[in-house]
Amino acid sequence: MSTIETPTIKRTPLTLIIGLTGGILFCLVYEAFQFFNFIEKKTLMPSWSFLAPSWQKGIVAHVIWWGLICLISVIWALLYQLMIKKSDTMWPGIFINIVILAVIFGVFGWWLEMGPDITKLKHHASISIACLFILHGAFVGLSISYDEPYDPESDKETKSQ
Repeated sequence: MSTIETPTIKRTPLTLIIGLTGGILFCLVYEAFQFFNFIEKKTLMPSWSFLAPSWQKGIVAHVIWWGLICLISVIWALLYQLMIKKSDTMWPGIFINIVILAVIFGVFGWWLEMGPDITKLKHHASISIACLFILHGAFVGLSISYDEPYDPESDKETKSQ
């Protein structure tokens, strides 16, 4: 009786694609929130002091920000795969992104005064940003943790029929 070889997916390239896709989705939803005036334009996007003032308001600043978010998302996905992949749910990803959100607003915004200040945001902006981080955590966490179960016995039953 021959054995059926199951196709294998190499996890690291898949994780890179998941991280990149998560970063792109994060940026697209962020831009949609800006378009519909849920958040202000510069809520999470830093001011790029190394760029000329005319470039800071143009597409160059957005391209740099998108690239930075995608890079951070890929690194986050790789770290998630290395440390928490065995989890079968999306909850660790959501929890980690909530911690990252708290660090961004708490440490960088309030304590170091380098990032966004949560006390100056409107309530719908802070809720939108929290939902954005939760969505990203759920997407990356579930996409990496999900393994489709494979049962070789079901193939044997299908062949014999």
